[in-house]
Amino acid sequence: MKTHSVCFPILATLALSVAVTRANVNNNNIPRGVSPSNAKLYVPDSGSNWSCLDGSKTIPFSAVNDDYCDCVDGSDEPGTSACGTGRFYCANIGHTPSSIKTSRVNDGVCDEECCDGSDEYDGQTHCPNICDKVGAKAREENDRIQSIQNEGARLRRGFIKYGKANKVSLTNELETLKGQVDKVQETLSDARAKLDAANEAQDAYLEGSKSEREAARKQQLEPIIQEQTKRLKYATEVRDTLKLTLQNLKEKHNKNYHDLAVKGTVSGFDEYIVAQGEKTETAKEDSDISSDRQFDALVDETSVVLRDIGTLHDLLDGMKRDYNTEYNDEAVLTAVKVTEDFEVTWDSSRLDFVDVEHLVLPEELPVDNPEAEKFKDETDLAQEAFNDASEKESKVREGIRDIERKLNMDFGPDETFAQLADNCFDFKDSEYTYSICLFGDANQSSHSSTHLGKFSGWEGDSYDIQMYTGGAKCWNGPERSVKLVMSCGTKTEIVSVAEPEKCEYLFKLQTPAVCPVPEDEVEDEGDAEEQEQEQSVEGVQPEGEEHIQKHDEL
Repeated sequence: MKTHSVCFPILATLALSVAVTRANVNNNNIPRGVSPSNAKLYVPDSGSNWSCLDGSKTIPFSAVNDDYCDCVDGSDEPGTSACGTGRFYCANIGHTPSSIKTSRVNDGVCDEECCDGSDEYDGQTHCPNICDKVGAKAREENDRIQSIQNEGARLRRGFIKYGKANKVSLTNELETLKGQVDKVQETLSDARAKLDAANEAQDAYLEGSKSEREAARKQQLEPIIQEQTKRLKYATEVRDTLKLTLQNLKEKHNKNYHDLAVKGTVSGFDEYIVAQGEKTETAKEDSDISSDRQFDALVDETSVVLRDIGTLHDLLDGMKRDYNTEYNDEAVLTAVKVTEDFEVTWDSSRLDFVDVEHLVLPEELPVDNPEAEKFKDETDLAQEAFNDASEKESKVREGIRDIERKLNMDFGPDETFAQLADNCFDFKDSEYTYSICLFGDANQSSHSSTHLGKFSGWEGDSYDIQMYTGGAKCWNGPERSVKLVMSCGTKTEIVSVAEPEKCEYLFKLQTPAVCPVPEDEVEDEGDAEEQEQEQSVEGVQPEGEEHIQKHDEL
């Protein structure tokens, strides 16, 4: 009995040792492919047995990693490809630990995830341990990214500071403007009443002095009316000459020649005569109309005559260019001669005679009357005061609307995006230029501009994706829209534009506004901000955004 009690522990220890050896353990007595965090799951019981992780079966611990799949969940083969459903742990000392599917173990391929080559341990494929090299490169890239994030975070802190101070400033400005509304409205109302009174007084005076002013105006316009009358008379004579020429051509040309150019001109003349007969006769001159209206009537009548001349000339000129010269028709030759003599004096592009400038109706001469000047000056002053009051009232109301719009915008929980509101950014590819004004509109331009959408809100609650919807409708497709996805960067710029779906655009924007800032730093800065809220926004300048094109100053 004593001998048995001494030998039993020794035999049990030897059995356990054999089981562990056969379980393909690593230097830390952990089965191959098992991560240190899962090592506690791979410990045999006192009987050198082990239970599948799903509890479905108990097997000898020596069956772990024996290249035979015993467990339904494949947990008994973390270091072989027998089950192929688990994860093989790569320690990757010198780099970052990783894992691959167990189906890729000893498959003859050096997997990138296992830079230490531990996934190809059967000796069939040599995978060198490159973790030091890969780790150094990864650390260099991580340092670069961290540098960007650190600088971005510094800039974002400036964005936050600007946004909070800007909100305080806008709130104060809004209160100031609202306090001015009653005053500017009262000033505008008084100015309107004074202007109405001044206009009424001036109208009453002008009505009383109407005959005197009309007599002066008639005397002023008499020379220009005489000149326009002379022009109308001359134009009428020319028109009558051309009409007579065409009438003679119609009656006297040799109809046996069948000259198509002549026949076309005669036919066109007949149509002209019919159209003239359908026109309403010009109203006779009314001796009671003002000199201004008399001049305008003369100008209108002259314009009608000049258009007639243009029509008649076109008929004659067409015949002149195309008539048959071999016929030697006397009526045709006479018409051609009249046309050639006329064309020297006519400018077809202007439908007027050469070197004739249109007469312009002059401004009414001021009446040398102190009382009239008094009314005029009072009216001008009242109008100027009203215009000034109206402009001030409009500015106050526009200012209130603009500030309320900005205060109602969702610039994020810490007002980060206030600095970027209404700033515009462009991106050019080989065919188009894409532009977006944050919280405004997105457009695409080449030879013309196409509206891609208007800011409609944030997607999700992480404040890094904006949606722009309601753009121009695609042919046989939806309205255009833009999804703007933001990532951390040291300056705000569009880095790529794509169209993953028809007329649905994806803009990628880098900006400090989404670079991570520790929450405790934001809270600490928030406490400091409360002590500085009286500072003006102008004193909080954005950092690192000199390239931003402002669309509308905040």
